[in-house]
Amino acid sequence: MTTDAKPAREGLSATAADLPPAVAAALAAPAAGSPGWVDAGGMRWATLSWGRPEDPPILLIHGVTSNARIWWRVGPALAAASHHVVAVDLPGHGKTRTWSGRHRFAETAEELAGFMQAAGLDGPEVAVIGHSWGAMVTAHLPIAGIRPRVLILVDPPSLTVAQFEVYVQDPTERPYATVGEAADVMRAANPTWSEGDIAAKAEALTQFDPEAVLAALLQNGDWDSGMAALRDPRASGVPVWLIHGAWATGGLVPDAALPRIVAQLGSEHVIPIEEAPHSPQRTHPEATLVAMLRALELCRRPA
Repeated sequence: MTTDAKPAREGLSATAADLPPAVAAALAAPAAGSPGWVDAGGMRWATLSWGRPEDPPILLIHGVTSNARIWWRVGPALAAASHHVVAVDLPGHGKTRTWSGRHRFAETAEELAGFMQAAGLDGPEVAVIGHSWGAMVTAHLPIAGIRPRVLILVDPPSLTVAQFEVYVQDPTERPYATVGEAADVMRAANPTWSEGDIAAKAEALTQFDPEAVLAALLQNGDWDSGMAALRDPRASGVPVWLIHGAWATGGLVPDAALPRIVAQLGSEHVIPIEEAPHSPQRTHPEATLVAMLRALELCRRPA
């Protein structure tokens, strides 16, 4: 990786030139993921995967109302950096249709841990990357008995229930009857998104369980970017990185929350993406990948 990317403390910005050539090429022309299924905990979990199974594994976890296809560029790009990448649809989302009614972060983490065990992704060599709600669930994995070599949280919100009550009134974040209808709304609401991101989100908006979404958003109490879960003794010693957007441009980690997060994780483990919104992997994929690769390399365990 080159070193020309703008320093993270000032807000990380990057171009394809800041990425290893193979990663940049995969980002520019992403390969479609291979679909799969894993049976665990009475559910059939849908997955997409990239890369060679013998390479070090990475598990990608999407946010609320999304699905595994949110990682359509990140997945193949990380695979090009010699990783076996698996993205999973969480319960009540995507093609993982079953939702058991267990909505607490720790409960979803327990279910995810069962999936990881069944998929052979529960070893100490696995890295887990979660976005938004998926990041909150990821932060609870050590409590569920999973200790990955690194946890990477992408814009895990620090918001109150009252703020989420406003969020759920967003008229665009609702179930749609057809992908085409959802795509038209997403395209108008997110003019900076690529067609690939619009297609992935539109598909997800025809698949999610509304009760599961409302329960996750409104019945978990105030969200704290996962910091309380990471203070649990069972998380001690697990490296954690946080990549976040800018509050002023739509990120969901408020500026006021950053000092306590930095104090807990360390300044080098908190990477802001310059002028990014809540989903930097959609709008700033190069900088997001630079940040992810930095965390993955620095947390690599010796052979």
